[in-house]
Amino acid sequence: MLKPNQQEETTMPTAEWLNKYESIKDKLACKTDLDAHFTEKVIGNMDVNVLDIGAVHFPTGTIFACDPLVELDDTPPFIQTIPAGTYPVKICVVPSEKYGDRYACAKVEVSREKPVRYELAMTGEEDLGEEPAEGDYFGFGVDTGMGCVADVQTQAAFKTYWAKRLEEDPDIDFYNDLFCDLLEENAKAHPKYQGDYGDWLNWTVPDTDCNLPIFASGWGDGSYPVYFGYDAKGEVCTVYVRFIDIEASYKEQA
Repeated sequence: MLKPNQQEETTMPTAEWLNKYESIKDKLACKTDLDAHFTEKVIGNMDVNVLDIGAVHFPTGTIFACDPLVELDDTPPFIQTIPAGTYPVKICVVPSEKYGDRYACAKVEVSREKPVRYELAMTGEEDLGEEPAEGDYFGFGVDTGMGCVADVQTQAAFKTYWAKRLEEDPDIDFYNDLFCDLLEENAKAHPKYQGDYGDWLNWTVPDTDCNLPIFASGWGDGSYPVYFGYDAKGEVCTVYVRFIDIEASYKEQA
């Protein structure tokens, strides 16, 4: 893992940054077949299953990922984009009585095509001064055990909605006064692979068509990469949020 993304005012990447990125792009690519999380029944020593949490609407196709309980209102988008549209969201779950049901990877299925390469999502604000080693990545920080992926229009809609809420009560926060109850309600309605406090939610910003899929981040807090999957034609077919390297994390388990 490299230095985390900076959370400052979003600016376009400089030509120097883009040239440097092109020179190290291949080292940052994911060599693991991420789509196997959603096509195989066993990875390494562990059984896996797929949880469908509905669809996400990307009105612009300019997207971002973040901890939704901390940085939903100011996270910069990725320089990679996808076609605007509405796409299924699925989660690869590693069921385990000993370790709990863990979400290893979330997938936005842009098309049914098979990815042939996985490109690390970048915001253009990463510090590229340090030469990456194979397997290094830039990721988004998680401080509350949750992650999300959404469109910048959803981000703008949320900011407008939350500003109105703050006018009514300046002391409220994302978790205690919004997502806490929603997550618990969703866990009661859809208990499979969820704890009592809720491990996923597909929430629509009130009075909009902008929705936000939220999901538990693997083992919890940390920094996690996002990858764009490209098909043989060079088009984006998937977006992955990777939380757990299943083979490495569960290699001692039978």
